[in-house]
Amino acid sequence: MNIKKIAMAVTLGLASFAAAADPITSVTGSLEIKLGGLTTESNRTAGTNETTWGVGYLSTIAAFDTNSNWSAGPTDGYLYYMIYGIADQSIIANNTNGFDIYNIGATGGVADGKIHLDLFYSPTKIASIDQFKNANPGNRTGFDSYSAFAGLGPAFLKLTFGQGIQQTDRPETIGIDESLATMVQDVNAQTLPASGSGRFFLDVVGGTDASHWDTNTQSGHDMSGNFTLRPNFGSFNRNCTEAQARAGVCFSGLINDPILTARVPEPASLALFGLGLAGLAGLRRRKSAK
Repeated sequence: MNIKKIAMAVTLGLASFAAAADPITSVTGSLEIKLGGLTTESNRTAGTNETTWGVGYLSTIAAFDTNSNWSAGPTDGYLYYMIYGIADQSIIANNTNGFDIYNIGATGGVADGKIHLDLFYSPTKIASIDQFKNANPGNRTGFDSYSAFAGLGPAFLKLTFGQGIQQTDRPETIGIDESLATMVQDVNAQTLPASGSGRFFLDVVGGTDASHWDTNTQSGHDMSGNFTLRPNFGSFNRNCTEAQARAGVCFSGLINDPILTARVPEPASLALFGLGLAGLAGLRRRKSAK
């Protein structure tokens, strides 16, 4: 069997807003994060078994239990992300949508066996990524870099996908333990473009505002998320033509849905040059039978 990938997208659920927005470094409470993303199976890093990666933006963060909230804009800046290092562990046919895809971190070359989500703060809008305008897979400049983020400084938040989202091993495969997967997808195709959904846990591992988001209270992780995935073309999505999406020359997967955090505490100190936030993004891949 051959591994392929399916792009996955991530959007986050949204809660009601208070009148005024807070700086990103001071939002607190049990939060819901809304984001949008694009994924692709093209332009992967040579020497790794990476199957999918993508970029996206964060639009809002809203608390369930406080008046704290943030939204992207000229006053409080913008947050963008890159998701990378996604590899297919196994793909199993199901009786519902089509396929269950179990993802783990890519290995080989510069890959470290983890799926990564890096967030960056920008004081101005990045037009090519915001609302998915003209983002190009060819603008990837390295395993963990994308040209639109050059010059933004260190990541605001660095996250990796954590184990535990899949509690049991599926007996359909031999020699592969699906309980080790760090992202699980239920999709209608083994490669992009595809439609479906997925779920994951996130762990804070670094970034300029890491201490603010490191809570370890979502089943031992910092955040949990669900996402939906659909093709990045059609009557409502005109970023790609169907031919471009199927040829892999554009970001063929469109993601959105909610990411949830456990209660985020008041920041110990508010950085003068505060930044970004957390979010996640989507990705997916598929494996094709030989």
